[in-house]
Amino acid sequence: GARVWIPDAEQVWRCAELTKDYKDHLVAVIYADSQTDEFKVKSDEDLPPLRNPDILIGENDLTSLSYLHEPAVLYNLQVRFCNHNAIYTYCGIVLVAINPYEELPIYGPDTISAYRGHSMGDLDPHIFAVAEEAFTQMERDNKDQSIIVSGESGAGKTVSAKYAMRYFASVGGSDSETQVEKKILASNPIMEAIGNAKTTRNDNSSRFGKYIELDFTRNYSIMGANMRTYLLEKSRVVFQAPEERNYHIFYQLCSASSDEKYKDLQLGHQDNFHYLNQGHSPHIDGVDDAADFLETCRAFSLLGINEATQEQMFRILAGILHLGNVTLKEDDGDSSTIDKSDKSLHIVAELLGIPKEDIRMWLCNRKIVSGREIFTKPMTFSEATFSRDALAKHIYAKLFDWIVKQINKCFAATAKPSRFIGVLDIYGFETFETNSFEQFCINYANEKLQQQFNQHVFKLEQEEYVKEQIEWEFINFYDNQPCIDLIESKLGILDLLDEECKMPKGSDQSWVEKLYSKCKKWDHFSKPRLSNTNFLIAHFADKVGYECAGFLEKNRDTVSEEQINILKSSQINLVHALFMEKEQHAPTRVKVLPIGPTQSKSKQMKKTVGSQFRESLNLLMLTLNSTTPHYVRCIKPNDDKMSFTFDPTRAIQQLRACGVLETVRISAAGYPSRWTYNEFFCRYRVLCNSRDIKRNDMCITCEKIISNMINDEDKFKFGRTKIFFRAGQVAYMEKLRADRLSACGVMIQKHVRMFLHRNRFRTMKKAAITIQRYSRGTAARRRVHHMRQTAAAIKIQACVRGWIKRVQYRRLVYTVTRLQAHARGAWARQRYEHMRRVRAAIIIQKYVRAWLTRRHFLRAMRGILITQGLVRCFLARRKLKKLKIEAKSVEHQKKLNKGLENKIISLQQKLTELKNENNCIKGYKEEIATLKTHLTEMKGMEVQVKNSNNRIRELETKVGALVLEVEMERGEKMDVLSEKERAEKENRELVEKLNAENARLTEELGEVKKEETKRESEEMLRRKFEAEKQQIIMENADEKTAYQRLLKEFNRLEQKNDLLEEQIKKFKGGNAHKRTASNISNISGASDAPTELVRDDASEFSSIIGDEDVGYGSVRSRASEMSDSSRNLENIDWSSPSHKPNVSEIKLHVPEKMEDITLVLQLQNKVRELEKERRSLAKQVDQLESASPMDDPQHAQELIRLQELEMENAKLKDDLNRLRKSIADSEPQNNQVQEFM
Repeated sequence: GARVWIPDAEQVWRCAELTKDYKDHLVAVIYADSQTDEFKVKSDEDLPPLRNPDILIGENDLTSLSYLHEPAVLYNLQVRFCNHNAIYTYCGIVLVAINPYEELPIYGPDTISAYRGHSMGDLDPHIFAVAEEAFTQMERDNKDQSIIVSGESGAGKTVSAKYAMRYFASVGGSDSETQVEKKILASNPIMEAIGNAKTTRNDNSSRFGKYIELDFTRNYSIMGANMRTYLLEKSRVVFQAPEERNYHIFYQLCSASSDEKYKDLQLGHQDNFHYLNQGHSPHIDGVDDAADFLETCRAFSLLGINEATQEQMFRILAGILHLGNVTLKEDDGDSSTIDKSDKSLHIVAELLGIPKEDIRMWLCNRKIVSGREIFTKPMTFSEATFSRDALAKHIYAKLFDWIVKQINKCFAATAKPSRFIGVLDIYGFETFETNSFEQFCINYANEKLQQQFNQHVFKLEQEEYVKEQIEWEFINFYDNQPCIDLIESKLGILDLLDEECKMPKGSDQSWVEKLYSKCKKWDHFSKPRLSNTNFLIAHFADKVGYECAGFLEKNRDTVSEEQINILKSSQINLVHALFMEKEQHAPTRVKVLPIGPTQSKSKQMKKTVGSQFRESLNLLMLTLNSTTPHYVRCIKPNDDKMSFTFDPTRAIQQLRACGVLETVRISAAGYPSRWTYNEFFCRYRVLCNSRDIKRNDMCITCEKIISNMINDEDKFKFGRTKIFFRAGQVAYMEKLRADRLSACGVMIQKHVRMFLHRNRFRTMKKAAITIQRYSRGTAARRRVHHMRQTAAAIKIQACVRGWIKRVQYRRLVYTVTRLQAHARGAWARQRYEHMRRVRAAIIIQKYVRAWLTRRHFLRAMRGILITQGLVRCFLARRKLKKLKIEAKSVEHQKKLNKGLENKIISLQQKLTELKNENNCIKGYKEEIATLKTHLTEMKGMEVQVKNSNNRIRELETKVGALVLEVEMERGEKMDVLSEKERAEKENRELVEKLNAENARLTEELGEVKKEETKRESEEMLRRKFEAEKQQIIMENADEKTAYQRLLKEFNRLEQKNDLLEEQIKKFKGGNAHKRTASNISNISGASDAPTELVRDDASEFSSIIGDEDVGYGSVRSRASEMSDSSRNLENIDWSSPSHKPNVSEIKLHVPEKMEDITLVLQLQNKVRELEKERRSLAKQVDQLESASPMDDPQHAQELIRLQELEMENAKLKDDLNRLRKSIADSEPQNNQVQEFM
């Protein structure tokens, strides 16, 4: 019944269960799908591996599994990935990351905050947990850290490295990202644009390796960064396999070709370029190259590369594309040419700023140095094509290195960093059907990284055993140092490759033959049986066959020196700078063929790509060995890029290649299962008796449990805090625990079943007795029930017969009644319809008669109004003529002036009377103040009186409505009159009743309380009324004073008039008068009257004249003559009380003696303001009258007095109007005097 794993061609490993005991090397199993199988094994070592207990399935750390082997690791990863959607799993110190091929919401700021400050085992596995562990160890141990991310293309290496850097930028920066963190994150889109491309395995594959060091200050905040790059895939610039693309930056440039800014690049669709159309896959699903190009430009700007430099970069990239379109023609078998009219060649020369003829010549020719002689030799078509492509690759590599250098300059720290964290993103182990120099370098790098990983894992394992103070033996693990020695030692593969590159006639075939002869002593090297151009290397992950074709050329990476010199002479600053740099500063060196016989310089330039890569790799290993490494292994779950789909075949290949299984094997060789004493006791306490448990000493208790289960002491070790077990021991203990629990379950079942059966018997016995008792009772009840039914049936029959007869009688009565009701209803509806029609006819007649009467009345009124208007117009015109005649008479003016004096005296007397009445009102106010003390006593009675008054008003309203209706229909409906009289009678009775009740209440309260009750409702209104009345009295007093001043002014004017008459007689000597302008007043001389009164009168006088002229249709001659004076009068500040009119300010060309006009204007303004205030007070008085009850005699007396005051004000206004007219009449004479003077 043991569960095992069986190898399978499709699923790699298939779960099964043994059906028979293992005997005679025969294994019989049954699979999960019920299929059976039997097979033989050669030895016990070939037995199928055992499966782990279910409790361990889905563990987040592979080293916690009891059985550590390949199928257990693969199955655990599959369960976590497919069933739990968990993409991260620990494998000891390694984080295994499986690409989900979809966006997951587990990388936000909240997730970063959740992992900050937690150890790796506290939360679920995550890339942030690894980053946090590195950051914490840097803070705690003050030691440099590194994160090594590896995996094959499409496994998610770049994304994992990007998220690790984002975590460091978040926890190593401020709350909001500083400029340094923004620049570090901004480098990602740039490096993806120039270093990433679409492959068949990955739409965004990194085609270079990079190592980024994040520099930190003493306070562990980011202060800068540094980037190193490795193994840029330059061949992709000139060639792409089917369904692959070139680097993203080329397609981004083509997407922006329609932009006016990039018209000079002369780009178009990507299919028009040879370097872009070979893969026949110009687009990537879900990728917008134009938007990505804008993002790349923004990143360049953020890193300090200005637009001018960006434009030069884009010119170089466009020049590379056009260089690929240069057409090479084969003249004969030994030479090739380029047509002079080649458009692409012209564009290349223009974009790169180089001579067209020079580049045309040296793309098809090369120099050969023989001693002191130099020859120019044409190149064949294939050589010229290779030379052109090598130049394109070299230009791109130079530009790539320059961009990386600019990024590093931008990242450079201003001070010396305290510590750093390195993030290495490099290719994983690669093996294809045809493997070349690139795969050789990649696998060589992975061999070095795997050696460093093995040493680090073994070291940690030793430290754990020493920490727990247990005895241990040396763990044998795979040491790949022989494989590394095969590659990099003297007379190794790289050494022989460099030696062959130095040979003048070296070739790939001669080099591989040297390998066969020199390297056969190495166990990791072998020659295939059926190939003479292939060799095999046994790497740690797998045996890989390499094809020797192209090794020498790729290792040399030669470019014609003449082509380099042409580029050095470029007029484009960036092109010139790229190729004028010292070669020893370039990260990747290129051998340049010398132009002369000088040997010293050529020797310095002969470092090959392999030797450079070996040096950079050794430097990288030196850096990593000085840090505390953290490992992330990225796994690609399938080749179809389907989300959460797991292909076991592809996964197991990568697990073997990335060293995860080697990590598991190292762990399995020691003590992979580790339990704390408390955890072990809680899990396996069922395996010991209660008397053996000592809770105060868990160690002794656990030792007793283990000694009873495991006899071999080598299978376990007791540490200080943990118990260590060999592989398989936890599964064995789980089996014992399951057996013990099963035995305990059987015992529990036995007792439970006995209890259940006993209870069941007792229940059945009790039920039988109860059934017998109820059966006998039921039989007796049935007999009694039958007897009762017989007696009841007789009674029911009698009742039913009586009920039937009653129903028949009621039905007959109901039918007759319904017939009568329908007959009466029909007669009543006919009568109602007749009455409704008669009433409708009467109403129609009423409204028609009323409409005819109103129409006749409106016509009569319209005629009367027209007649009145015409008569009034006629009388007004006649009166106007009369007034004009009277105005010419000086004698008439004198009469009016004399009469005015008498009227002013009478007005003064009336004002005195008003003053006396005002004193009486003040007395009333004091009386009201004395009655305020009684207000609180009348609150209760007030509500009743108010309700009574409201009821009276409602009844009065109803009576009025009834009276109106009776008057309109008196002649037509006499019955309505009687109803009206009845209603009036009821109303009178109700009013008398209410009045009697009111009188009774009033008598009880007393005379004083009655007056207070009536006045309480209008107390606030009376206050306002008294204040306004006081204001009226004060204004009347002011008006009285004004009139007194006006009287004085009138006397002065009369004297001045007499003087003017004497002057007229003196100068003219007769009655002849010369008419002057009508806009000059006849009032002159000094005046003692207030200027404000004169101003008011003048303005009022001018407005009256204007209104009269317009109203009666005159030609407005006087108004037009006064227009100039009116505009000048408006310029005077009348509102200033300190202003004194100065006639000189009014531009009327009159003498200073005319300043009496201002007095008249002031008087008119003042009278107009008093008139407005009087009107407003009159409105308020009307409101008070309507709001206050009219049955108050004192209130009625006050209203009478107020009306008398209004009448006196009206008389004063009339007198003032007469005075204005008299002044107007005297104006012609004054004009004559003024004209004469």
